[in-house]
Amino acid sequence: MILSMPLKQPPDPPIIDYLLHGHSLRALSLSLLAVGNFFLLYFSSIALARKLSVSDFDDYSVALSMVTVLSTLSTLGLEKYVLRCLPVYQEREDWSHAHGFWRFSLRTIILVSLGLVLLLSLTLSSTLTGQQDDSHLAVIVLTSFLPVIAVVLFLVEVATANGAQIQAVVIYRFMMPANFFVLIHLIGLFEVPYTAIGVAIAFGLAWMLALIAIFHLVRNSIPAKLWHAKPTYLSGKWLRRGMPFLFNSWMLSVIASSGVIILELLFTSNSVVGIYAVAAQTGTFIVLLANTTNRFYIPLMSIYMERSDQRAMRHLSKHRLVVLGSLTVLFFGGVVIFGREILSWFGDDFREGYEVLCVLAAGASVNALFSDSPYVLQFIKRQREVFITTAIALLFNLMLTVLMGFWYKGVGAALGYALSMSLLFLTQRLLAAYHLKHYWLTRG
Repeated sequence: MILSMPLKQPPDPPIIDYLLHGHSLRALSLSLLAVGNFFLLYFSSIALARKLSVSDFDDYSVALSMVTVLSTLSTLGLEKYVLRCLPVYQEREDWSHAHGFWRFSLRTIILVSLGLVLLLSLTLSSTLTGQQDDSHLAVIVLTSFLPVIAVVLFLVEVATANGAQIQAVVIYRFMMPANFFVLIHLIGLFEVPYTAIGVAIAFGLAWMLALIAIFHLVRNSIPAKLWHAKPTYLSGKWLRRGMPFLFNSWMLSVIASSGVIILELLFTSNSVVGIYAVAAQTGTFIVLLANTTNRFYIPLMSIYMERSDQRAMRHLSKHRLVVLGSLTVLFFGGVVIFGREILSWFGDDFREGYEVLCVLAAGASVNALFSDSPYVLQFIKRQREVFITTAIALLFNLMLTVLMGFWYKGVGAALGYALSMSLLFLTQRLLAAYHLKHYWLTRG
């Protein structure tokens, strides 16, 4: 049977038709939405950099970095696991467990995020009582919206797992930043002074509007059979499966945010932190683009691994690499050629961040190209390798950022990010290729 060869090449698996007959436009659409999201947030940052004082812009940047890390913790990895869990349950028509996972995840995320808000508020209030310091107040205000942000992040992935990627990304990547852009301009329209606290409130309100929209989308995109099924809970299993995603996402968030936070601790000059924050937002745009585009690919990877469809997975991976590879080359070339001009939009002083921008963009490009590797490893139950490699990269990042940041300021912090991210994702790519080969052999 093995020796008999068909006279004609076997037809392409369904994924090839899926990619070639117009559906690959979804990946392009998601990329374009990510570009729109970037420019909305970018122009918002330009407006804030020009309207806020240097210290207020610094305070807001630090508050945003801290909330980014906390929002990753509050979801416990369940928002990432949903991309593996829900497609499989729906493939098996296991609506009872799908309903249970929905309820359990939503309740758990809300409770954990509320606990983090309370813990941080009490810690900062007791530590900084009596100090005239607006930065901790901006953190508290922004963190108070953490339950809203965490639920939106979860619901975006639920909608993605149910095939509503485009609508979810429109809400998350376009509607939310557009609302934020409008709200910060309303501050000036009503002649209210621009402060870090006021901007934090506007940011939180934008997330609340996004929550209303994404919840409505999810209610209508999930199959009716799920709502009618009696929920069955596997709480322990879901938490265990979500933990590797949590640790991975949290450690990556710390690596991405460590530069701003460490520079804030090392230097009293607000300009050092502000310039780095602007360069980081610009230089890591390709990561945002990759994460958005992955919402098209990751649920399909989960389904085809469940079906043991090796050929479909291979074609899907090649398609993703071509799409993201092309975008990465365009991005990095644009940064090198137009970087100084782009930074000058924030003000002439920000042109000093060109070297920081180029270094960050190099690390972010490696991240973007191989950002599917940790998902592949975790889908084939290689969570241990993901945790170990990410933990090593985090320690390497913190050590480099502190030492090199102290010596070379923003450029040193950027090197800490770029070297640790490159080491991490290149290592995970090699591990994924090795273990995936053995995975297919065991699955026949």
